[in-house]
Amino acid sequence: MRLVCCALILFGHLVVQGVPLIERTLTETPSISLKSVAKLNVATIPECSALWASPSQPGLFWTLSDSGAKPRISAIHADGTFVKTAQGLWTGVDLKGATNVDWEALTGDASGRMIVADVGNNVSRRKELTLYVFQEPKVGTTEITDFKKYVFGWPDQTAFPDPELAHDCEAIFIFQGKIYLLTKHRRDTLTELWRVELPASGAQAVLTKISQFNAHGMVTDATLSPDGRRLAVLTYRMIWVFEMPDRGEDFFSGRAWAAPLSPPLFSWQVEGCAWFDDQTLLLGSEQGDLFKIPQAELTLVK
Repeated sequence: MRLVCCALILFGHLVVQGVPLIERTLTETPSISLKSVAKLNVATIPECSALWASPSQPGLFWTLSDSGAKPRISAIHADGTFVKTAQGLWTGVDLKGATNVDWEALTGDASGRMIVADVGNNVSRRKELTLYVFQEPKVGTTEITDFKKYVFGWPDQTAFPDPELAHDCEAIFIFQGKIYLLTKHRRDTLTELWRVELPASGAQAVLTKISQFNAHGMVTDATLSPDGRRLAVLTYRMIWVFEMPDRGEDFFSGRAWAAPLSPPLFSWQVEGCAWFDDQTLLLGSEQGDLFKIPQAELTLVK
């Protein structure tokens, strides 16, 4: 048994199902009590399921609602208000022709590319998931018709529904031009990192599993800092920040900070995470509350 265990260690990480499983040691640290700093308009944004800070429109944060909502993204300020235009409040942009089966994540990059991820899969029943890729809308835009639709399924899923409930997803981010997904597991506290490659032609995206990380909870969002050097990963009860490598995809092994979260009793579904500035995170709950966390309140982990 000892020889087998030793054979499963690769570069200091346990290897499970062919990819590294990274564990980080958490010290005892007080929970961060989340205090609402702003409220969203829940009539227009019924369930804030994601947040992403626009790199080209400072002070603007994109959000969306999940299954059952319109195929719409909305831009807000950090105080929860909508952008004012000459035509009135700018409350949303519809993706005309898209379908919101279960929109759970969105991201983009400095090139203007934006992605909405229809990847919610609560009971791991869906065989086809979708990414919508388009140019980030400018203030006042009400409709997007020019987008590309890419589809994929999880390469390692063989049962529908998956009895392990390990094929849900609510987190997407772009690092050095590449697209990544983090899974949300419902029977353990792991998340899997997958790289997504979009085809030059056709609509079938290709996924490659990179690693696994014990997030100590169900991952609900992920976002890169404005300088691209830190990755924040959110669960319902934990926030992580990782220093990204100069090269490669070993995202969870470098310097890292973490803290348990204690959200309000009636606003516990914290599913949105964006960088308010270089040192502060903005979180959003499905119940419509916005919270701020300075990275300085997180603890350095081993």
